[in-house]
Amino acid sequence: MDLVKVTQMQGRVPVTVFHIQDRINLGNYKLMEDAAREAYENGTRDLVIDLSASESLTSIGVRALVIIHKMLSAEGGNHLKLAGPIPSIREMLGIAGITQFIEIHDTVDEAVASF
Repeated sequence: MDLVKVTQMQGRVPVTVFHIQDRINLGNYKLMEDAAREAYENGTRDLVIDLSASESLTSIGVRALVIIHKMLSAEGGNHLKLAGPIPSIREMLGIAGITQFIEIHDTVDEAVASF
């Protein structure tokens, strides 16, 4: 199973959506970072990462989110949103301080509409 399933959605702007299919850990985090880098090089500027199918997120997964956020925000603005994390992941992201610079939405549709 692939870690990242990529789709496109149209809100006010085109948005790429990464549907994470498993927990992000040391063995697979690079797949997500590489997918984000490839999408960015191919023109993606607004990205939603759908965490609704992920049961957990390790510290390296948090690091991957930060790396992707930095890449997308290099030109300014908030171009990464997270969607659908289970309560324990949402709480962990809050404790880690991620929610200070990456918005979290309940659904992918809400995240896409926020751009």
